[in-house]
Amino acid sequence: MNGGNLSSPSFKTTLKYRVYFMSNSSSNSTEVITANLLRFAGYGLLLLAFANFVDALVPPKFGQDATWEFSTLAKLVGTSPVPIIGLILIFYGESAARSAFGKNILKFLSWLSLLLSILYVVMLLIGISATIRINNDNTTKASFALSQQITQFTTAKENLKNTNDANLLKVAELLEKRSPNIKLNKTNPTELRTQIETEIVKNENEAKATVAESQNRASNQLKKQAAKSYFEAIVSAFVLFGIWNQTKWARTNLRRKKKSSKVPTNLGDVASAPTFESETFDAESKDD
Repeated sequence: MNGGNLSSPSFKTTLKYRVYFMSNSSSNSTEVITANLLRFAGYGLLLLAFANFVDALVPPKFGQDATWEFSTLAKLVGTSPVPIIGLILIFYGESAARSAFGKNILKFLSWLSLLLSILYVVMLLIGISATIRINNDNTTKASFALSQQITQFTTAKENLKNTNDANLLKVAELLEKRSPNIKLNKTNPTELRTQIETEIVKNENEAKATVAESQNRASNQLKKQAAKSYFEAIVSAFVLFGIWNQTKWARTNLRRKKKSSKVPTNLGDVASAPTFESETFDAESKDD
């Protein structure tokens, strides 16, 4: 081959096409490796999600323990990004560079995303029921504790009316020891009786206020946690349903149709994508 041939336009076009093809093939290989790494990480995240599900759901106590149901919902929605990200990584690249067995796994995972979406909706409903039952249980416990204290105060009032002056002084001494700031008139039994009764009523009102405040605090905390869990469950169910809806190609084993512009739709099409250099080379070859 002489120097004139080396400098000819046809030779330069051929050289450009070969260099581009080698570079494009290397880029395609790199993309396949990246896709495999992402998919491998996705399978790992799904295994971690499976372990979280087992830990949260086993042993099951549905319909038996409202607190367990509520905490289970919180655990599941709290770790929902793990299976969601895992599924997205696995579906990356669609059907490109996958074996027949890998495509069957994609079909299974597509349906699994719908199943998980339904599971989060079911857990949302169970969580709502559990929240109502927990709130009712807290109200019942608070009412029972308050009734016991009121009974004690009522008994103290009755005993105060029937006690003699000697016992009245003993009660006064006990009150002063427990509350040094109290000023009692021990020289006047009638006034002392009235002061002690006033102190009992004061303690009774404080007990009612304490129980009510504790109940309100517990109710607000429960509502806050429930709202967070409900929101996360709804978002998780919506995203998983979207994954199922967008992976129809995995269930039908049909690739998406290419656009009229011939834009590559998967990793395997990158190397064969038409370019300016290749089109020029084909045109000049026809002219020769």
